[in-house]
Amino acid sequence: MLARIETGLTGHRQLVLSGIPAAAMGHKGQVRLMRHVNVHDSRGVHESTDLLNLPVTVLTTELRLDWPDQPEHWYSYQGKDITLKLLARLEIDDGIIFDSSYEAEILQPAPEREDAHAKPASELIEPRDSFSFMANLSAIPPKNKVIVLALMIVGGFIALINAAIGVHDEFVPESATFFYDHRGSDGSESPIMKSMFGSGGLGLTVWLIVRSQLRRYMSIRMREAEWTPYRGLVVSVRDVMEGRARVPLEKVTIRVVAVNIEKGQYKRGSGTKERTVSFSTPSRGVLLFEQFLPFVPAHAPIEGYLDGHIDFTPMFDVLYPPVQTSPSHGIGLDWEVQLLHPLFVDQELKGKVAGIDWREFYRRE
Repeated sequence: MLARIETGLTGHRQLVLSGIPAAAMGHKGQVRLMRHVNVHDSRGVHESTDLLNLPVTVLTTELRLDWPDQPEHWYSYQGKDITLKLLARLEIDDGIIFDSSYEAEILQPAPEREDAHAKPASELIEPRDSFSFMANLSAIPPKNKVIVLALMIVGGFIALINAAIGVHDEFVPESATFFYDHRGSDGSESPIMKSMFGSGGLGLTVWLIVRSQLRRYMSIRMREAEWTPYRGLVVSVRDVMEGRARVPLEKVTIRVVAVNIEKGQYKRGSGTKERTVSFSTPSRGVLLFEQFLPFVPAHAPIEGYLDGHIDFTPMFDVLYPPVQTSPSHGIGLDWEVQLLHPLFVDQELKGKVAGIDWREFYRRE
């Protein structure tokens, strides 16, 4: 079976299913339009969701169904880590226990996007954060200094114990292991390698907590706002964020960026240790605002040194409309305010995306 979209002279569109097997003739059934996310991983967790269910009676080898009024949001996408597909499945009620089904992909091109202002998404949303640990440590309150040092000492001690367990379990029979067995999802597996992955995960968790403490050299937050980004919205950057630092800030850059995010999941481990890992990969980005601040005194409101406006229109020209089968799968959208400092850990403030109308990605002023 094949599926395609046909547009008539009046602009009316139809979903055409052709090549339906003769065995389906005379039977009732349904056509399911589905959005499917395929994860590019050998153990990827794929996901589908229904968009429409249409009852049909098959009388010929070709079916023509009216295409809904909102099809632009239903598009195909080929990315680095996921593929987004539109599928048509014809399910025929012709069996006592099992019904027959036929499936075909609907090729619905992704909307054309403007490339002139597009930027590498990973560099925008995850800029390289070069900072001085000692300078940053000296800039945070005493309480946070104690938390940072305690985390590093305790985390290092646990990592050493975990490594010792891995070495022990590597060289003893499996019946005598403390924690790490010799089995993996595809056969034998080294306990030392498992302990290294465990220590790496612990180290990453500790480091994320340490980074959050190192950010305490200033208080910074998004201002309360009733608006949600839309095409044509222009706001003063002073009305978006506010903050004060405990210490003077030199050579600070304020940026506002927006990116598409490829979302999905995959499996790792085996048996009782199998786990589901979620990922979010930046795929397309745009810079909405940037300002360099040579100097901001300690305890001074940083918003008082900001000048200029954020124009959200490029976000709707460059990025793809968010399309997700669930919060964990599909193409998402993020925008954030960043404070980048050469000596201190960078600050990131997430913007509001809930409520953004996907039609804004197609509207032209």
